[in-house]
Amino acid sequence: MKCPNCGQEIQEEHLYCEKCGMEIQIVPDFEPEIENSITETLITVAEEIDHKKTDKNDTFFSDEQGKSFWLIKMITFLVILLVVVIGTIIMYLNYSVSYQINKAKERANRNDYEAAVSYLDRALELEKGNVEIVLLQANYYFKLNQADKAITILQDLLEKNNLQDEEEKSVYYQMIAIYEEQEKYVEINELLKACIYEDIVTEYQKYLAMEPEFSYEPGSYGHVVFLKLSANTAGKIYYTLDGSVPTTSSAVYMSPINLQSGYYQVNAFFVNEYGIVSNVVKNRYDINVLVPDKPKVISQSGKYNLPTYIEVLKPVQGTVYYTTDGSDPTIDSNIYTEPIFMPLGHSNFKFAVISDEGVASEVVSRSFEFKMDTDVTVYTASVNVTRALYNRKVLSDMQGHAHGQSGKYVFEYNTIVQLNENYYYILDEYYEDQNGSKSKTGLLYAVEVYTGTPNRLIYDEQGQMGLIPLTD
Repeated sequence: MKCPNCGQEIQEEHLYCEKCGMEIQIVPDFEPEIENSITETLITVAEEIDHKKTDKNDTFFSDEQGKSFWLIKMITFLVILLVVVIGTIIMYLNYSVSYQINKAKERANRNDYEAAVSYLDRALELEKGNVEIVLLQANYYFKLNQADKAITILQDLLEKNNLQDEEEKSVYYQMIAIYEEQEKYVEINELLKACIYEDIVTEYQKYLAMEPEFSYEPGSYGHVVFLKLSANTAGKIYYTLDGSVPTTSSAVYMSPINLQSGYYQVNAFFVNEYGIVSNVVKNRYDINVLVPDKPKVISQSGKYNLPTYIEVLKPVQGTVYYTTDGSDPTIDSNIYTEPIFMPLGHSNFKFAVISDEGVASEVVSRSFEFKMDTDVTVYTASVNVTRALYNRKVLSDMQGHAHGQSGKYVFEYNTIVQLNENYYYILDEYYEDQNGSKSKTGLLYAVEVYTGTPNRLIYDEQGQMGLIPLTD
């Protein structure tokens, strides 16, 4: 069909000329029900006319002039009736919103979204602001790969501020669906920040990157603060304590931050699993707590050739913690409860007092070099135990194998103790399987450090140590 105004060829089902914009007054296809109704009406009228004509012929009209007059009146009536019916149908098809919507859905079901949009344009002319129509139109534009136009339409709806709650929610859902399809997570984040409906925000909170929440309000505190940071969903929190601007290269929050005495400017931001970055939160903390005195370690660093206890005076307040691996003591380190027997060889100890509030004192370090003035070494002590058990037929060879067992027994140094005015190496017994895996058996051996005499070490019911000689 050609446009009557400019002659441009117009595609089927289009209601406007794409060249000049003129509206085309086309009589849409009749619905099957309407066509059937018209047909039945005309047939009924025709039958009535025929019936009446027969009756009139029998009673009143006997000549051809009367017949013709009646026939002309009936035909005129039918023509007028037909024009009225057709006009009514045309009016319905052109001015019915429901018809336009149904035709749009019908075209959309056939993937003809351009025609569907044209029908919806007409429907909006008839009923401006109909949310159902606009939502359909936005959906069809998205199907036509015109996502930006669809979003613009939906944004215009939100800006009108005259929607019912359910209507506004439908707009949010459709916008989020479009952004999800395009993987535009930043846009979803901004949209949700402006959304007033908690159910929608909760449902899609994984796309949100809210500012981190702090477990303590900024201010001054007279105790140690274990500051907890939390986020609204999965992701990472980055922070600094010196007031500098945090970046993704800054410290990652993993556990509560221990704020001891001093001034802290804590800055933090959150990055969710979709890469959305929150604003930076800045909180100041002034912590004023007493720092414990450093521990008093009686034993001095140096070389020792006799067994010696390492002793620390217990503080009035707080607890003494110590390490032997070179790290500074924390509340997870060893707790000092009684004098420690100095280990053989070279050792390093670090001690610190930690208050109940978690404040650590200055660290005190000690280094020791302990070597017994004897020819009996730890290795000699282990060999002597093995030989004694072999002589007693407990072991089948000097490698530590036992009768009927595939593994072997080994003896390793534990400590030195003083018993009955003599000093003894204390050895733990281990069973080592074929794969080299060792486990303690629970048996202990005591070897006199000057003579090398091996013994079994036992404890009585009162916990007192005793010796069982392994040699005759």
